Amino acid sequence: MAVVADERGGGVLQPLHPDGTPAGPAEEVTDLAAAVAAREAAGHPRWLWAAWAGVYPALLRAGVRLDRCHDVELTEALLLGHAGRWGEPRALPAAWARLTGAPVPPDPAPRPPEPPGQAQAALFEPPSGPPGPGVTALTRVYADQLARIAATTHPGRFRLLVAAESAGALVAAEMGAAGLPWRVDVHDAILADLLGEASPVGGPPRRLAELQARIADAFGVRQVHADSPAELLRAFARAGVDLPNTRAWVLRGVEHPAAPLVLEYKELYRIWTAHGWAWRDAWVAGGRFHPEYVPGGVVSGR
Repeated sequence: MAVVADERGGGVLQPLHPDGTPAGPAEEVTDLAAAVAAREAAGHPRWLWAAWAGVYPALLRAGVRLDRCHDVELTEALLLGHAGRWGEPRALPAAWARLTGAPVPPDPAPRPPEPPGQAQAALFEPPSGPPGPGVTALTRVYADQLARIAATTHPGRFRLLVAAESAGALVAAEMGAAGLPWRVDVHDAILADLLGEASPVGGPPRRLAELQARIADAFGVRQVHADSPAELLRAFARAGVDLPNTRAWVLRGVEHPAAPLVLEYKELYRIWTAHGWAWRDAWVAGGRFHPEYVPGGVVSGR
Protein backbone atom coordinates (compact mmCIF):
# COMPACT_ATOMS: atom_id res chain seq x y z
CA MET A 1 0.00 0.00 0.00
CA ALA A 2 1.57 3.28 -1.13
CA VAL A 3 1.13 6.29 1.13
CA VAL A 4 1.91 9.97 0.52
CA ALA A 5 1.24 12.52 3.27
CA ASP A 6 0.36 16.17 2.84
CA GLU A 7 0.82 19.05 5.25
CA ARG A 8 -2.88 19.18 6.23
CA GLY A 9 -3.08 15.73 7.83
CA GLY A 10 -4.44 14.08 4.69
CA GLY A 11 -2.76 12.33 1.83
CA VAL A 12 -3.05 9.70 -0.88
CA LEU A 13 -3.28 5.90 -0.60
CA GLN A 14 -2.95 3.38 -3.43
CA PRO A 15 -3.06 -0.43 -3.27
CA LEU A 16 -0.26 -2.27 -5.09
CA HIS A 17 0.37 -5.69 -6.59
CA PRO A 18 3.43 -7.63 -5.31
CA ASP A 19 5.44 -6.41 -8.34
CA GLY A 20 4.78 -2.78 -7.41
CA THR A 21 2.20 -2.03 -10.09
CA PRO A 22 -1.05 -0.35 -8.98
CA ALA A 23 -3.80 -2.75 -7.89
CA GLY A 24 -6.43 -0.03 -7.84
CA PRO A 25 -6.93 3.71 -8.17
CA ALA A 26 -5.25 6.22 -5.89
CA GLU A 27 -7.53 7.52 -3.14
CA GLU A 28 -7.27 10.94 -1.56
CA VAL A 29 -8.09 10.98 2.17
CA THR A 30 -8.53 13.92 4.50
CA ASP A 31 -7.49 12.02 7.66
CA LEU A 32 -4.44 10.00 6.71
CA ALA A 33 -3.84 8.57 10.19
CA ALA A 34 -7.38 7.19 10.41
CA ALA A 35 -7.24 5.78 6.89
CA VAL A 36 -3.89 4.09 7.48
CA ALA A 37 -5.08 2.67 10.82
CA ALA A 38 -8.17 1.15 9.17
CA ARG A 39 -6.16 -0.53 6.41
CA GLU A 40 -3.51 -1.74 8.86
CA ALA A 41 -6.18 -3.35 11.02
CA ALA A 42 -7.82 -4.96 7.97
CA GLY A 43 -4.77 -6.69 6.55
CA HIS A 44 -1.34 -5.49 7.74
CA PRO A 45 -0.06 -4.53 4.27
CA ARG A 46 3.52 -3.60 3.51
CA TRP A 47 3.47 0.19 3.47
CA LEU A 48 5.40 2.01 0.78
CA TRP A 49 6.59 5.56 1.43
CA ALA A 50 9.30 7.91 0.22
CA ALA A 51 11.02 8.27 3.59
CA TRP A 52 10.02 7.10 7.05
CA ALA A 53 10.73 10.44 8.74
CA GLY A 54 8.06 12.19 6.68
CA VAL A 55 5.26 9.79 7.62
CA TYR A 56 5.75 7.38 10.50
CA PRO A 57 6.57 9.72 13.42
CA ALA A 58 3.33 11.59 12.74
CA LEU A 59 1.38 8.35 12.58
CA LEU A 60 2.83 7.31 15.94
CA ARG A 61 1.79 10.64 17.44
CA ALA A 62 -1.74 9.78 16.27
CA GLY A 63 -1.53 6.35 17.92
CA VAL A 64 -1.01 4.33 14.73
CA ARG A 65 1.62 1.56 14.63
CA LEU A 66 2.55 -0.41 11.51
CA ASP A 67 4.01 -3.89 11.01
CA ARG A 68 5.88 -3.64 7.69
CA CYS A 69 7.16 -1.02 5.27
CA HIS A 70 9.37 -0.44 2.24
CA ASP A 71 11.35 2.78 2.57
CA VAL A 72 12.32 4.10 -0.87
CA GLU A 73 15.09 6.38 0.39
CA LEU A 74 16.80 3.71 2.50
CA THR A 75 16.45 1.15 -0.31
CA GLU A 76 17.84 3.55 -2.90
CA ALA A 77 20.92 4.07 -0.73
CA LEU A 78 21.48 0.30 -0.62
CA LEU A 79 21.05 -0.06 -4.38
CA LEU A 80 23.40 2.83 -5.10
CA GLY A 81 25.98 1.33 -2.78
CA HIS A 82 25.64 -2.04 -4.49
CA ALA A 83 26.28 -0.33 -7.85
CA GLY A 84 29.40 1.39 -6.51
CA ARG A 85 27.68 4.80 -6.41
CA TRP A 86 27.44 5.29 -2.65
CA GLY A 87 26.91 8.92 -1.70
CA GLU A 88 24.76 9.94 -4.67
CA PRO A 89 21.38 11.53 -3.87
CA ARG A 90 18.98 8.87 -2.64
CA ALA A 91 15.70 10.66 -1.87
CA LEU A 92 12.58 10.02 -3.98
CA PRO A 93 13.04 13.13 -6.20
CA ALA A 94 16.56 11.94 -7.10
CA ALA A 95 15.44 8.36 -7.77
CA TRP A 96 12.54 9.63 -9.89
CA ALA A 97 14.87 11.91 -11.86
CA ARG A 98 17.26 9.03 -12.58
CA LEU A 99 14.36 6.86 -13.70
CA THR A 100 12.97 9.51 -16.07
CA GLY A 101 16.28 10.90 -17.33
CA ALA A 102 15.83 14.31 -15.70
CA PRO A 103 18.59 16.26 -13.91
CA VAL A 104 19.15 14.67 -10.51
CA PRO A 105 18.51 17.13 -7.65
CA PRO A 106 20.50 17.00 -4.41
CA ASP A 107 18.86 15.48 -1.39
CA PRO A 108 17.07 17.98 0.86
CA ALA A 109 18.80 18.90 4.08
CA PRO A 110 17.70 16.66 6.96
CA ARG A 111 15.22 18.20 9.34
CA PRO A 112 16.59 18.87 12.80
CA PRO A 113 15.24 16.56 15.49
CA GLU A 114 12.21 17.83 17.39
CA PRO A 115 12.48 17.70 21.18
CA PRO A 116 9.44 16.04 22.73
CA GLY A 117 8.33 19.16 24.57
CA GLN A 118 7.85 21.20 21.40
CA ALA A 119 4.32 21.59 20.12
CA GLN A 120 3.54 20.19 16.69
CA ALA A 121 2.23 22.78 14.23
CA ALA A 122 0.61 20.04 12.12
CA LEU A 123 0.18 16.29 12.22
CA PHE A 124 2.37 15.90 9.13
CA GLU A 125 5.12 18.44 8.68
CA PRO A 126 5.02 20.40 5.41
CA PRO A 127 7.95 19.52 3.12
CA SER A 128 10.63 22.14 2.62
CA GLY A 129 10.93 23.59 -0.88
CA PRO A 130 8.66 22.82 -3.85
CA PRO A 131 6.24 19.87 -3.73
CA GLY A 132 7.93 16.52 -4.31
CA PRO A 133 6.90 13.74 -6.68
CA GLY A 134 3.48 12.26 -5.97
CA VAL A 135 2.13 8.75 -5.64
CA THR A 136 2.68 7.90 -9.33
CA ALA A 137 6.39 8.62 -9.04
CA LEU A 138 6.53 6.74 -5.73
CA THR A 139 4.98 3.57 -7.18
CA ARG A 140 7.09 3.66 -10.35
CA VAL A 141 10.30 4.10 -8.40
CA TYR A 142 9.24 1.23 -6.15
CA ALA A 143 8.65 -1.05 -9.16
CA ASP A 144 12.05 -0.04 -10.54
CA GLN A 145 13.71 -0.81 -7.21
CA LEU A 146 12.10 -4.27 -7.15
CA ALA A 147 13.44 -4.94 -10.66
CA ARG A 148 16.93 -3.76 -9.71
CA ILE A 149 16.88 -5.96 -6.62
CA ALA A 150 15.84 -8.96 -8.74
CA ALA A 151 18.82 -8.30 -11.04
CA THR A 152 21.41 -8.51 -8.24
CA THR A 153 23.61 -11.57 -7.82
CA HIS A 154 21.72 -12.72 -4.72
CA PRO A 155 18.23 -11.18 -4.93
CA GLY A 156 16.91 -13.15 -1.95
CA ARG A 157 19.65 -11.82 0.29
CA PHE A 158 19.18 -8.31 -1.02
CA ARG A 159 15.44 -8.44 -0.37
CA LEU A 160 16.19 -9.53 3.19
CA LEU A 161 18.62 -6.62 3.59
CA VAL A 162 16.01 -4.16 2.28
CA ALA A 163 13.37 -5.59 4.62
CA ALA A 164 15.75 -5.29 7.59
CA GLU A 165 16.70 -1.72 6.70
CA SER A 166 13.07 -0.69 6.32
CA ALA A 167 12.15 -2.46 9.57
CA GLY A 168 14.93 -0.46 11.19
CA ALA A 169 13.05 2.69 10.19
CA LEU A 170 9.97 1.48 12.07
CA VAL A 171 12.06 0.58 15.10
CA ALA A 172 13.86 3.95 15.05
CA ALA A 173 10.63 5.92 14.96
CA GLU A 174 8.99 3.77 17.64
CA MET A 175 11.98 3.99 19.99
CA GLY A 176 12.07 7.75 19.61
CA ALA A 177 8.36 8.04 20.28
CA ALA A 178 8.33 5.66 23.25
CA GLY A 179 11.53 6.99 24.76
CA LEU A 180 13.61 5.50 27.54
CA PRO A 181 12.82 5.66 31.27
CA TRP A 182 14.49 8.71 32.78
CA ARG A 183 14.65 9.75 36.43
CA VAL A 184 14.70 13.53 36.39
CA ASP A 185 15.33 13.68 40.14
CA VAL A 186 18.44 11.48 39.80
CA HIS A 187 19.66 13.52 36.84
CA ASP A 188 19.24 16.75 38.81
CA ALA A 189 21.01 15.28 41.83
CA ILE A 190 24.00 14.29 39.68
CA LEU A 191 24.12 17.75 38.11
CA ALA A 192 23.96 19.44 41.51
CA ASP A 193 26.75 17.22 42.82
CA LEU A 194 29.00 17.95 39.84
CA LEU A 195 28.10 21.54 39.04
CA GLY A 196 26.53 23.00 42.14
CA GLU A 197 23.26 24.89 42.08
CA ALA A 198 21.94 26.22 38.78
CA SER A 199 22.17 29.98 38.31
CA PRO A 200 18.82 31.70 38.91
CA VAL A 201 19.56 34.12 36.04
CA GLY A 202 20.65 31.51 33.48
CA GLY A 203 24.42 31.84 33.74
CA PRO A 204 26.95 29.15 34.65
CA PRO A 205 26.17 27.08 37.75
CA ARG A 206 27.97 27.78 41.03
CA ARG A 207 30.89 25.38 40.57
CA LEU A 208 31.77 26.78 37.14
CA ALA A 209 31.51 30.35 38.40
CA GLU A 210 33.87 29.51 41.27
CA LEU A 211 36.36 27.82 38.95
CA GLN A 212 36.29 30.79 36.60
CA ALA A 213 37.16 33.10 39.49
CA ARG A 214 40.01 30.79 40.59
CA ILE A 215 41.38 30.69 37.04
CA ALA A 216 41.40 34.49 36.90
CA ASP A 217 43.22 34.59 40.27
CA ALA A 218 45.82 32.12 38.98
CA PHE A 219 46.52 34.44 36.08
CA GLY A 220 46.50 37.52 38.34
CA VAL A 221 43.67 39.25 36.46
CA ARG A 222 40.13 40.28 37.32
CA GLN A 223 38.34 38.08 34.80
CA VAL A 224 39.02 35.35 32.24
CA HIS A 225 36.33 33.68 30.15
CA ALA A 226 37.50 30.10 30.58
CA ASP A 227 35.21 28.85 27.81
CA SER A 228 37.04 31.07 25.27
CA PRO A 229 40.15 29.35 23.80
CA ALA A 230 41.44 32.62 22.36
CA GLU A 231 41.20 34.38 25.72
CA LEU A 232 42.90 31.49 27.49
CA LEU A 233 45.75 31.46 24.96
CA ARG A 234 46.31 35.18 25.54
CA ALA A 235 46.24 34.69 29.31
CA PHE A 236 48.82 31.90 29.15
CA ALA A 237 50.97 33.93 26.76
CA ARG A 238 50.99 36.88 29.20
CA ALA A 239 52.16 34.39 31.85
CA GLY A 240 55.03 33.33 29.58
CA VAL A 241 53.46 30.06 28.37
CA ASP A 242 53.00 29.88 24.61
CA LEU A 243 50.53 27.17 23.60
CA PRO A 244 49.39 25.98 20.16
CA ASN A 245 45.86 25.44 21.48
CA THR A 246 43.94 24.73 24.67
CA ARG A 247 43.17 21.06 24.07
CA ALA A 248 43.30 18.85 27.13
CA TRP A 249 46.36 16.88 26.04
CA VAL A 250 48.28 20.16 25.65
CA LEU A 251 47.17 21.58 29.00
CA ARG A 252 48.16 18.39 30.84
CA GLY A 253 51.79 19.16 30.06
CA VAL A 254 51.69 22.80 31.24
CA GLU A 255 53.37 23.75 34.51
CA HIS A 256 51.11 26.62 35.56
CA PRO A 257 48.56 26.74 38.43
CA ALA A 258 45.78 27.70 36.03
CA ALA A 259 46.21 24.60 33.85
CA PRO A 260 44.54 22.00 36.15
CA LEU A 261 41.75 24.47 36.91
CA VAL A 262 41.11 25.00 33.19
CA LEU A 263 41.04 21.23 32.64
CA GLU A 264 38.47 20.82 35.40
CA TYR A 265 36.46 23.73 34.04
CA LYS A 266 36.43 22.31 30.51
CA GLU A 267 35.16 18.93 31.71
CA LEU A 268 32.36 20.42 33.81
CA TYR A 269 31.49 23.01 31.17
CA ARG A 270 30.97 20.20 28.66
CA ILE A 271 28.64 18.40 31.06
CA TRP A 272 26.67 21.60 31.68
CA THR A 273 26.23 22.49 28.01
CA ALA A 274 25.71 18.97 26.64
CA HIS A 275 23.69 17.30 29.40
CA GLY A 276 22.63 20.02 31.80
CA TRP A 277 19.25 21.39 32.77
CA ALA A 278 18.54 22.86 29.34
CA TRP A 279 19.17 19.45 27.75
CA ARG A 280 16.83 17.83 30.27
CA ASP A 281 14.07 20.32 29.54
CA ALA A 282 14.44 19.79 25.79
CA TRP A 283 14.64 16.00 25.58
CA VAL A 284 12.92 14.54 28.64
CA ALA A 285 9.15 14.56 28.94
CA GLY A 286 6.81 12.53 31.12
CA GLY A 287 9.68 10.70 32.80
CA ARG A 288 11.13 9.46 29.48
CA PHE A 289 14.11 10.44 27.35
CA HIS A 290 13.17 10.76 23.66
CA PRO A 291 16.31 10.64 21.51
CA GLU A 292 16.41 10.62 17.72
CA TYR A 293 17.34 7.27 16.21
CA VAL A 294 18.62 6.91 12.64
CA PRO A 295 18.45 3.49 10.92
CA GLY A 296 21.77 2.51 9.39
CA GLY A 297 23.15 5.87 10.46
CA VAL A 298 26.79 4.82 10.69
CA VAL A 299 29.08 2.53 8.74
CA SER A 300 28.80 -0.22 11.36
CA GLY A 301 25.02 -0.31 10.88
CA ARG A 302 24.16 0.64 14.46
